Amino acid sequence: MATILIVDTNPVERRAYTTLLGNFGHRLVEAGDGAQALEMARTELPDLIITDILMPHMDGFTLVRRLRAEPLLAGVPVIFQTTNYLEAEVQRLAEASGVKHILAKPADPQEVLRAVNENLKRPAPHRRLPQTGKLQREHLQLLADKLYQKNMELETANDRLRNLSLTDELTGLNNRRGFMILATGLLKFARRAALPLCLLYIDLDCLKSINDTFGHGGGDEAITRFAHILTETFRDSDVIGRLGGDEFVVLTVETSENDLNSIEARLQNNVAARNHQSTSGYVLSYSLGVIPIDLNSSATMEELLSQADAAMYKHKQARKRPV
Repeated sequence: MATILIVDTNPVERRAYTTLLGNFGHRLVEAGDGAQALEMARTELPDLIITDILMPHMDGFTLVRRLRAEPLLAGVPVIFQTTNYLEAEVQRLAEASGVKHILAKPADPQEVLRAVNENLKRPAPHRRLPQTGKLQREHLQLLADKLYQKNMELETANDRLRNLSLTDELTGLNNRRGFMILATGLLKFARRAALPLCLLYIDLDCLKSINDTFGHGGGDEAITRFAHILTETFRDSDVIGRLGGDEFVVLTVETSENDLNSIEARLQNNVAARNHQSTSGYVLSYSLGVIPIDLNSSATMEELLSQADAAMYKHKQARKRPV
């Protein structure tokens, strides 16, 4: 039985190795980054280390150099694992560091077992890596930092793309697509659980006048302020969305027809309070259409939106009639 140290910032990645290798009787210990791994290696004296390359605090290349500099750890074999395993520079530096195996992420179980068996049969010789001075150290660190930065930039870009596809960039509310996904799911759940729902279709009044008078910056500010009012008025369990322009929609859960008066009053009070505090030069007002949802109907969310939109339009027209 060998003691194997698994080093990765992602606990899910570590668990894949500990589960696989634990089935073969090995003793597994874990570390979240290179600095922690070095301290654990000094305590555990592992027979093998499997480490990611791109890690904060201390990357895989630096970890190997630090291991080779200590007599008790100089001969411990190391296996690299990385998403950038095909980059020629990574392979060249791994070989120069005495690392013969680089596993892809996610790793194939057969490749993991093959690399582990080969390294445990033929551990690395007890020798120090040749030192070529400050230039080599700076080059290795620069490469590691570059790879880590590329990985972080890719993850950030992926997160941003996912958020942009569901979130309205101006207000942070759900956009039409995000609202439809969440609201459709809530509608299905409410029908199964017999939870009352109400749909509110809200149109921000006079946005064109605000844009004409204060510019589009003023219009964007009005939209953002109204979005904040909606998040203050409704609960986290409700689904709020901006469908585009001056149109907003809210699907409220566990809300019956008897609750509508209090909801409308709370919204009106919050709008009035914001107008009282504002020095923007304009006041916010809105038209509102509300429909209770018949849980026994088979109406889709698109059909329900059309019904709520029609109710909102009636309210808007009624407000325009002279008294």
